Formats: sequence, structure tokens, C-alpha cells
Amino acid sequence: MNSTQQFGGEHSLMTEPERVEAIETIGIGEVAAGQGSRFSALARDVATMSGGTALAAVFNILSVFLIPRLVSVEDFGYWRLFLLYVSYAGFLHLGFADGLLLRWAGRPVEMFRNEVGASLKFLLWQHLALIVPICFLIALILPSPLRLIGVATLAFALIVNLSLVLQYSLQSARRFKPLAFATAAPAGIFVVLTFLLHLRAVPGFRGLIALYCASWAGALVYLWVQVKPLHRADGLNSAWTFGKACIITGWPIVLASCGLGLVQSADRIIVSSALPIRDFAQYSLASSMMFVPVTAIAAVYRVFFSHVAAVEHEGRARVYAHASKFLLLAWSLLLPYFFVLEAFVHWSLPKYLTALPVAGILLLGVIFLAEIQVLHMSFAYLYGRQRQFLILTLGALALSFSIALALTIFLRSLVAVAIGQVVALAIWWFANEWKLREVTDQNWKDWLRMISLFGWSLASYGISMRCTNKTVWQISIYYLLIVFVLSLACRDEFRIGWRLVCPSAASLPQ
Repeated sequence: MNSTQQFGGEHSLMTEPERVEAIETIGIGEVAAGQGSRFSALARDVATMSGGTALAAVFNILSVFLIPRLVSVEDFGYWRLFLLYVSYAGFLHLGFADGLLLRWAGRPVEMFRNEVGASLKFLLWQHLALIVPICFLIALILPSPLRLIGVATLAFALIVNLSLVLQYSLQSARRFKPLAFATAAPAGIFVVLTFLLHLRAVPGFRGLIALYCASWAGALVYLWVQVKPLHRADGLNSAWTFGKACIITGWPIVLASCGLGLVQSADRIIVSSALPIRDFAQYSLASSMMFVPVTAIAAVYRVFFSHVAAVEHEGRARVYAHASKFLLLAWSLLLPYFFVLEAFVHWSLPKYLTALPVAGILLLGVIFLAEIQVLHMSFAYLYGRQRQFLILTLGALALSFSIALALTIFLRSLVAVAIGQVVALAIWWFANEWKLREVTDQNWKDWLRMISLFGWSLASYGISMRCTNKTVWQISIYYLLIVFVLSLACRDEFRIGWRLVCPSAASLPQ
């Protein structure tokens, strides 16, 4: 079975000549009968997921700045420790959910609904087999506060991984409206419940953890109602064979995803272990300020992967070229986010002014993280290069830890650690670009063009900060410096963007 068949190409409603014409005219995907261009569908889905992501970002930002005001420093520390642990809860499914995503991608949910129920049953028993002995081990080894956090983390892992299977079924079928709601709902429910609890008593970390798990449990119930998984009455051997096949396919993906998370948090892990807690608090807050762009990256990845999986091989390289420029364009246009953030911290959180230079530097690495997660991961998985991506991820992990450790020990500078993190991401980005060049058709000319645009945006960013400390003038100077250059370098992307905004302009003659 070739990659086109595996990821839903056989369900296309177009003939091959029509598909080639669509690719040449627009540069992405095929035209679905009666639905306009792939651009229109992509724009709609990106807008839908962006709406859900924006709501989730708002709620998470509220929790980032609300909870420290409600709880004691000690409770806040235990709460952040719980969040750090649960960020790796996805590892417990051992790649099973990622194997399902590759199996279902690009297919309508009706074609695999019977497998969803079997998948949930397999995942439940798999987690119980792992969680029960680990809970006994935690009870014997860890002291009281950490014991509770460990057990709560395992319980949350079961909830979130069952939700992940249902989310992947919606993502594969490109049903992004309920997926967007499920993305925003847990954070929103948690903020509301925390605020209501605060009206009656000061919440401790135990109460926060209970509310967080309850919020995700509510999202799980909603996803269950939306997907309506069917139970497949297969024997144990059949379920085991099905689960094993998905794990074998998906384990390099989950390892790479965990590696990606570790690369993102390597600097925080090193800072927390080598520097005073006050320095870690400043650096941790700076990293939290990057939540908005990082969450947006995850939303775009979900939409992008599902759409590009349904595109023929011949059109994917063109998709990659346009998407790479789109990401750079979006990052450049959103870079003044830091100026607004700076004004907010000066006004609301003056104790955390030390975090601002760190946040300003970490924001530069978002473009490399976006390319890695949206483009490199998608193409590596679509072309069966999971193990190659995993090896590069492990190399990036070793590099980021080494750089962070060396800079922390010898310079003891938060700014230096942030610079090292951006350098590690840049090296990882180029290594992936080089290894994927055969399927992306990218070359030195394309890479130099991107680096030049990145450099110009960076220079404009620095000039704007040095010219004035007024937020409005900083933003105005920055856009005056970059808009003309970007309009020349990304003319095709601006034209495609217009088609996204005006779907009628993107329609092709049948």
C-alpha cells in the first residue's frame, strides 16, 4: 500500500488531471467536488482550531497569573511540579494513540468508528497494567506531598490518553469544531472552578489538582458523546494484535514527542536544579509567557497534518514550501507580541521584570519550534521516517541539555541559557531540513532565503526595542521595517492568504 492510499488518497473525488491542475494553480491539495479549493477547507479548519486555541490560551494565561495570587508559594510550587509531570503523561500510551492517528488519518470517522471502542478498551487495560504497580512503588518510595502528586499524575494520564484517542478520531476525520471546543473546555472549566472555589476558601495544591483532573474528565465525556465509539466484540488475542500493531507504528512518534517536550524544557530542568529557586521562578514565568505561540503551533499542526495526509505525493513538496514561508511570515508579524507582554509585566507583575529579557530571547526560537513540530514531524510521519526523526530528536535533546548545563554552571546567566536554547533549536531545525530534503525538495537557496528573512526580522526587532520604550512606537517602527521586505519575499503567500480570506477567489473551474 503506497502512502497516498494509506492516508486517504483513494477517497478523492477528482480525476488525476484535475488534481494536477489544482496543484499547479493553487499549490496545495485537490479540489473537492462542491466544496471549493483545499485552501478554503484549510482556512476554515485553521480558523476553527485557532478559535479554540485562542480560548484555551486565554484561560491558561488567566491561570498562569491568577493562581499565584490565590495560593501560597509552597502550594504554587507543588502545583507547578504536578504540571511538569503531567506534561509527559502521553508517554504512558507507548505510542498506541499515535499509531491510531497514522492508521485513521484522512478517513471519515464512519470508516473506523468500530475501532475507536476497541482502542479505548485496549488503552484502559494497558494503563491499568502500568499504573497499578507504579502506584505501589510510589507509595513505598515517595514522601507524602510527592506521593499524592505521583498518584494524581497517573490518574490524569489515564483520563488524558483516553481523551487523546477520541481527539485523534475527530482530527483524522477533520471534524475540527468539536475538537476546538474540547481543546478550550478543560482550561476554561478549570479557571471557572478555581475561581468559584476561591470564593469559599483558599485553594491548596490538592484542590487545584482535583479540579484539573475533573475538568479533563468533563472534556472526556464530551468527546465520547461526539464520537459515539462502537464496541467491537473481538477476542483478547485480536485486541492484543491490533494494539501491538499500533504501538509498533507509534512508539517512535511518542518517543520523539516526549523528546520534543524534553528539548523544550531542558533549560528549565537545568535551571531548577543548578540555580536558586528565585531564578527558576523568573525563568519559568518567562517560559510560560511563550504559551500562546506554542499552543498556536500545536493547533496548526493538527490541522496541517490531517490535510497534507490527503494530498498526493506530487503536491506535498509544494505544500511544504508554502507552509514554511507561511510560518515564517506569521512569526514575523506576531513578534511584537513581546512589546505588549513587556508593557503588561511592567504594569501588573513588576516583581518579574527579570523574566522579560529571557522571554524576548525565547520568542526567537518559536519559529524553529514551529517548523519542527508542524512541518518536520508531519513529513517524517507521512513518509515513514519516524525513527530518523527520533534519532535527531535524541541528538537535539543531548545538545540542549549540554548547552544549558554548561551555560548555567559557568555563566550562571538566565539570558545566556535562553540564547543557548534558541541555538539548540536552530541546529535541530537545520538537521531536520537536511535529512528531509529528498521529500521536501528544499535546498540551500530556500534555506538561505529563510535565514535572511529571519535575520531581517530579528534586526528590526532589536532596532524597535532600542529606538523607544513606548509600546505603540515599538510596534509601529517594527512593522515599518519589515512589511515591505516581507511583501516582496512572500508575494505568493500573501496572494494565497487572500484566497484563504476570500474563498470565492480561490475557486477553480471544474
